[in-house]
Amino acid sequence: MKNYLYFTLLIILTSCMNLKNENERRLLKNYSNGLTEFGNDLVDHFPHEIKEEPQLIINYPAGSYAIGMAGMIFSHHLDSIEFNSILRKLRLNRIVSHVPNDSVFIIIGDTIDYSDKIYGIPIPSFESYERDFGLNDKYLTHNHKIYVLEVKSGEYMEKEFLTSSNNLPVKWQNGFSRGIATNEKEKEVIYWLCVW
Repeated sequence: MKNYLYFTLLIILTSCMNLKNENERRLLKNYSNGLTEFGNDLVDHFPHEIKEEPQLIINYPAGSYAIGMAGMIFSHHLDSIEFNSILRKLRLNRIVSHVPNDSVFIIIGDTIDYSDKIYGIPIPSFESYERDFGLNDKYLTHNHKIYVLEVKSGEYMEKEFLTSSNNLPVKWQNGFSRGIATNEKEKEVIYWLCVW
C-alpha cells in the first residue's frame, strides 16, 4: 500500500512538472512571436530574460480593429536589486513618471472623446492586463508609476490593420506608444507597446 501511495504521488508530481514546463514553453514561444511581430525598434525595451510570475498579453495587428490597437503588455516581478536598477536607469535617462490616471493620458481603445486633447500622450488601455482576479480597469493601480519612453504619430502597421477613431486628436489618428510601468510595493515591472 505504501509503495502504491508513493507511486501515485510520483505520477502526480511528474504530471505537474510536465504541465509547468509546457506552460513555460508556450509562454516563451508566444513572447518570442510577439517580439518578432512588432520588430526590434518598437520592442527593444522589453526584457531579454523572463523572471518569475510573468503575464503576457499580445494583440496582433490582424486583430487590432476589434479593440482599436495592436500591442504587447508583459509584466513580471523582480528582486529588489533588479527592480532598483530599472528605476535608476529611468531616472538617469530623465524619463518622467506619471500616475496611472494622469489627465495628460489618451487611452487608446477607450470610448471617451479625446479629440480636443491635442497635447495628450497616448498609452494603451490596461483592461486586458489581469491582476488580483477582480474587475480590470483601463488604468493601473495607484501603486504604479508610468514611464512613457517614446510616442510617435504615423503609420507603424500595414495599412490593412490600421485603425481609425473619431475620438482621437487628428495628430494621434495613428501611431505608437511604448513604455514601462513600475509598482514599487510589489517589485513589478510592466513593459508595453501600443500601435494603432
